[in-house]
Order: sequence, then C-alpha cells, then structure tokens
Amino acid sequence: MAIYSKKKILQLLKESDEAPNSDIKGDKLEELVRYLFEKVPNVSFFAKNIIDSNRAQEIDVVFWNLPFSAIHFLDTVLITECKNTAEPIGSNDVGWFVRKLQDKAAQTGIIISLNGITGSANGERNAHSEIRSAIVRDRIAILLITRDEILQLNNTNDLAAILKNKYLKLKLQQTVV
Repeated sequence: MAIYSKKKILQLLKESDEAPNSDIKGDKLEELVRYLFEKVPNVSFFAKNIIDSNRAQEIDVVFWNLPFSAIHFLDTVLITECKNTAEPIGSNDVGWFVRKLQDKAAQTGIIISLNGITGSANGERNAHSEIRSAIVRDRIAILLITRDEILQLNNTNDLAAILKNKYLKLKLQQTVV
C-alpha cells in the first residue's frame, strides 16, 4: 500500500481548475489520474491521449493492470476518461465513452469526472442511465470517480476499496455510486 500526498493531489486539482484552457485543464487532471493509479502496486502507466487509427477517438489515460494488483478485478488494459467541467457531464459524454470501450472490447472503464455525472444513482435518468445500459446491454462496467472521492483518498487501498465497492454495486444492483 502506497500513501498519497494530499499536497500533490490538492496542487494538481488546483492547477486543473485554474488552467487557462480546456487542454491544460485536461492535462493536469490526467497527471493526477496517472499519479493515483501508478502508485497502486502492479499497475503501470501505458500511454495518454491515444488516437485510434481512424483518428475518430481519443483515449485519455491507459494503464497496464496486472492480475495480482489490488484492482485486479478490472481489465488488464485499463481505460480512463478524464473530465473537469463546470457541471456534471451528461449522457452524450458517457455514451461516447461507452462507444470507445465497445470498440476496444473492454469490459471495464473508469470515468474521472470531478463534478460527477447527470441523473440519479438508480440509473433511471441521464448519464446514470448510460452507465446502467452499458452494464445490462454490453456487460461493460463503467466506474465513476469524483472530486470528493479523490479528496478522501489517503492511500492506494482506499482507491482499491472505492473501485471494488462501485464495481460490486454496479454488477449486482445496477447502481451507480
């Protein structure tokens, strides 16, 4: 278990929030996501801002997640989407991420949206319904991490526990938490 630096987390969040444009805002959030996941033993950074061969899709940050890591229940090729928007992201953004995961034959993906997503946790409306549909229709589990959850992280066991809880709730109850 590795300990997170609260100072580093707060600094990267501040730099993302205060960035002069969306590209820099995204880069700083991607840097934070890389910091959080790379500290998990047996998870390593692969690449960021990967453009597919058709130049139609961009994947924000990808990790190599070994089968004996603390988050081994997620895909070996772990795909993340990073969003730091003023409002919660909507069904269009979540639906587009689902499409990216479908095209990559992924079974899990993580959205880091600092201000969350639209809709209600029971999955009946808006972006929540996209996540629920993905698990029911495509067997793709999309886990959401928000700013509040990032601020609660003290160590990599905390991150693993949050992801495990979200994964189980989604798989067993079709609930987005």
